Amino acid sequence: MLGLCVMLAVSIAVPKPDQRLPYVERCYVIGAVEPGVSNVVVQGKSFPVYRTGAWAAYIEVKEGENVIVASCEESGVPVEETRRFFVAPKPKPRTDASPAKPAERVYEKLDFAKDEPNPHPSGKSPREVTVVLDPGHGGKKDLGAVSPHGWCEKDANLLLSEAVREELVKLGYRVVPTRRNDRAVELYERPKAIYAVGADAFISIHHNAPAADRDAAAIRYAAVYSWNPIGESLAKSIARRMDEVQGGEMKSNGAMHANFAVTRNPEVPSCLIEADFITNPAGEEAAWDPVRRQRLAEAIAAGFADWHKGEESRILRLGDGL
Repeated sequence: MLGLCVMLAVSIAVPKPDQRLPYVERCYVIGAVEPGVSNVVVQGKSFPVYRTGAWAAYIEVKEGENVIVASCEESGVPVEETRRFFVAPKPKPRTDASPAKPAERVYEKLDFAKDEPNPHPSGKSPREVTVVLDPGHGGKKDLGAVSPHGWCEKDANLLLSEAVREELVKLGYRVVPTRRNDRAVELYERPKAIYAVGADAFISIHHNAPAADRDAAAIRYAAVYSWNPIGESLAKSIARRMDEVQGGEMKSNGAMHANFAVTRNPEVPSCLIEADFITNPAGEEAAWDPVRRQRLAEAIAAGFADWHKGEESRILRLGDGL
């Protein structure tokens, strides 16, 4: 369960004060209330409160300045919180007849990686295998996503990463974290750590948030992202084990393709885990539940061990691909 938190009777965590959103017609608003409050009213509409006090609303917005009010009653006394933020103007329609084609996004491999993959480490013992574990975000500026209670993704990532590190060490692996405290790490310095320690694999750990115009209360799933076949094999092994412990409570999108900076490595298998959506009230609770976190850490470590042993290749040969 979540720890104690000092807050107003009703608080808004997202949008941030004076935040500027791209053009959207609706956006999510999340926050928290003190225990005992059953619903929150945002822009005249009532939204339920989760058992931890977290709430999520999905409201209509307009171009320019928006001022929203979240209110509730505590011991029969109305209380409210006001938040101002801005929405960009709607893009002007094109005047020519042909629709605009989105610019193709070209992603190149990491320039410090070789073109050919390293041999799979299945011939090595665990003590000979090194994995770089990367807790996403960190430092005073790079907070990542924010939960209804105002807690930061960077901290959830670090907690889960430390639990995974301990499990991997128990299995005999050498683990090198990109950070073990709340400090900033430059994006491309994270995969560079692979080469500083001669790692066999790279795993980045994150918690997710939806786009601003999606309903935070309705979106919750786990996924493991990779860029190429060697990363996909690692991602599938981890996703399979994660689904074993999360499948009963949330959707799993399994292994997915993504052009993330930390995964574009043709030499060393790399993947990025999105463990949950901390913007979702249930996802926030799960991220800070130590028992649930431990189960997930054990699953991630077991998935890595499966990959190291070549279990994913064996499963695929049997026709049971994820």
